[in-house]
Amino acid sequence: MKSIFKRFSNFIGICFLISPCIAFSQPRGIHINFSNDGGVISNAMTVTWFNDQSEHGTIKYGTSANKWDQTAQAVEVYSSTLKTYVNKISLQNLKSATVYYYAAGSDKNGWSAVHHFKTPPKPGSPIKIVVGLWSDTQNNGGNYNFEQTDTIVKQMGRYTYDFTIHTGDIVENGSVAKSWINYFNISESLNANYPLMSVTGNHDVVNDTASNNFQKPFPVFYEVINLPGQQLNYSYNYGNAHFVAINSGYAQGAEKVDKVLFREGSAEYKWLEADLKKAREDRHIKWIILYSHYPLFVFGVSHIQTWQNHIQPLVDKYKVDLCIAGHRHVYERHKAVRGTQVFEQNDANVYTKPTGTVYINNGSCGGSLQGTGGWDMPDMLFTPKQKIYTYGVLTIEANTINGKVYDKAGNEVDHFSLIK
Repeated sequence: MKSIFKRFSNFIGICFLISPCIAFSQPRGIHINFSNDGGVISNAMTVTWFNDQSEHGTIKYGTSANKWDQTAQAVEVYSSTLKTYVNKISLQNLKSATVYYYAAGSDKNGWSAVHHFKTPPKPGSPIKIVVGLWSDTQNNGGNYNFEQTDTIVKQMGRYTYDFTIHTGDIVENGSVAKSWINYFNISESLNANYPLMSVTGNHDVVNDTASNNFQKPFPVFYEVINLPGQQLNYSYNYGNAHFVAINSGYAQGAEKVDKVLFREGSAEYKWLEADLKKAREDRHIKWIILYSHYPLFVFGVSHIQTWQNHIQPLVDKYKVDLCIAGHRHVYERHKAVRGTQVFEQNDANVYTKPTGTVYINNGSCGGSLQGTGGWDMPDMLFTPKQKIYTYGVLTIEANTINGKVYDKAGNEVDHFSLIK
């Protein structure tokens, strides 16, 4: 470890004295994702990074910050779209519930800073789970250089997570390779240490309704993201919770041409039903949490009735506990709902043995803020009366889920609890 730091320090010094541009060849945009198989996260972690020069990079890692006794070789591919080298590696046979320290790079081009990650516990373990919630980091008005997202990332970095859930619209235009590079560079401090478990938003996928690739990600997505399964619809167990990520595509445009995803009887619908059924029958699973980009319940034009019609029957049938979404660039928290019934509660911040599903929308981590409103909706419990950027921290422990939502200055905006 000390020798690595010595080589790294020497390398930095040489870069400044001889050729500053060489420093850019060091690993950047490092991000990690869980690997999984059949809904159970395996003891593997996928690591991805970019490098302007070919290096055939390596990961050095171990369970002590002072001792890296394992190495693994990355697969390097030059991306003509990104105009950079992409290194990917899956670290296998890791110990469960263990913190690993690692650095990526090579002696040739230099090493990254020291990062860390924690492997999942054994399935069903009743441990405390902390999840970061963010969404809509897209680089549009007010966030062209991800400056708002940069502030959010720094604020989120005050907390320790098991992983984060990003509910889509990672960039403004998924076909622009530079945006993906910039996003991962800005968010490296978060994504290199906590697995990024994201879904696609409408800005991340093809919006041309006449295209054969309508509602599918742009090709560059598969070069930079390494999610489980087919990467669009996947699920995983973590502790006593089951998480389901689904692709809502471009639901707003799809509704106009009768192509909204998850139509009853479709392959994706059958997959989702089988997945939820299996999770609900698993005695080790206490919580089911589903997340997508488009919300089922939301104020204004962001509400797509057909999307709700497709998904809510399964949410109700298998008693999903919590649905998390983004898309509308505001924060919303709704009452528990099942079918058309909205359940009232004595405490606006506490859902005690809720009969229905709780719906949370948190779509304001960078993209231009949208107007407030929705207080008159019968199912609305809380939404800010001013335009603010927000992120969330979800803590799952035994029979309780606690959520806290903060603005970009770190002030608490809202809090809630689900108690079984």
